[in-house]
Amino acid sequence: MKKITTLLLFLSAFPVFGTHLIGGYIQVKRVSASLTFEFSVQVYMDEVYGKTAVDQSDLILFCTGDGSGNLEIPRYSRTRLENGISLNVYKVTHTYSGTGSGMYTVSTQLRSRSELSNLPNALTVPLYLETTFSAAVVNNLPVFQGPALSSLTVPVNQKAVYNFQAKDADGDSVVHHLIRVRNGDCGKSSQALPDYSFPNDITRKGTFKVDVKTGQVTWDAPAQVGTYDFAVVAEEWRNGQRISSTLFDLVTRVIDQSGGNPGAIPAYEPVLERGLLTALENRINDRDLSIVVYPNPSQSRFQIILKNHKPTTATFQLLDSQGRIIQEIAENKKVSEHQQAIGNEQLAPGLYLIRTLVRGRVYTNKVIKQ
Repeated sequence: MKKITTLLLFLSAFPVFGTHLIGGYIQVKRVSASLTFEFSVQVYMDEVYGKTAVDQSDLILFCTGDGSGNLEIPRYSRTRLENGISLNVYKVTHTYSGTGSGMYTVSTQLRSRSELSNLPNALTVPLYLETTFSAAVVNNLPVFQGPALSSLTVPVNQKAVYNFQAKDADGDSVVHHLIRVRNGDCGKSSQALPDYSFPNDITRKGTFKVDVKTGQVTWDAPAQVGTYDFAVVAEEWRNGQRISSTLFDLVTRVIDQSGGNPGAIPAYEPVLERGLLTALENRINDRDLSIVVYPNPSQSRFQIILKNHKPTTATFQLLDSQGRIIQEIAENKKVSEHQQAIGNEQLAPGLYLIRTLVRGRVYTNKVIKQ
């Protein structure tokens, strides 16, 4: 009996995901001046408890997003990494027709999810990955640098950190957001799963946030043992235009392990999907931070007052109703109060957004130019 108990304790130290699928994303690379692209589906799989399923995952279906339907693409490589996890890469090259002036969304649906604590009936829902990109620009899409595989299994009641930074070779601006897990059929727009809950919503304890610049996700802290799924999107911007959006879906496992302190978990904060807290009024109050925009409506410029409990830097952006950045002002000096004017009399009348990036979060006010 003692030997059996020791063996069980030994096995419990390793990640058990219940299926072979752990997460992944789709890389897009332009391979010629024409409309030929190489797509690389990067999928992390469990080689310990899902080895048979991994062995059988030689082909996947891939949607090119141009109406030509699904392509069947073979596995290009299977690289065993640490912690019994492998990185499986599926590659295909596809050429689009037309002028190349549009946006395309490529996607894949992978079956056999594990049971999830934050998604009912997860076994019937595929792992969905998608990347949207512009064919009108010559561009290298951001490449995710993580996460560290050792971070996928975390102790209960202890802060968990996942690194998702997407680096861009062209120097474009990359912004990271948390979104609800999605699903979608080929040729149709994907939708957020209505039954999905963010990890900290299950117990309504603690916080679950992403730093918009670094892509670091912090869960402070898991309060219940289980298996949880979440998704991060890296948006790429150039000259005020969004030119790509890459979704990374990942499963993390929370285990019962000593050392945690339930009393140290901070108060519950709901996740702000895509990092946005949008005010229909002129004021945003978020714990120890406030943002006031006035006058609204305005015939010329808008005044922004940002007050924060601790000195901080901030970036202010003025966007049109289509999300295009018109003006950006970076305040690099750390102060407790920022006052900034944005906009001008030449702005056409209509609806605009004022976006404030501060402390790794994004806040948005709707304003009217008369």
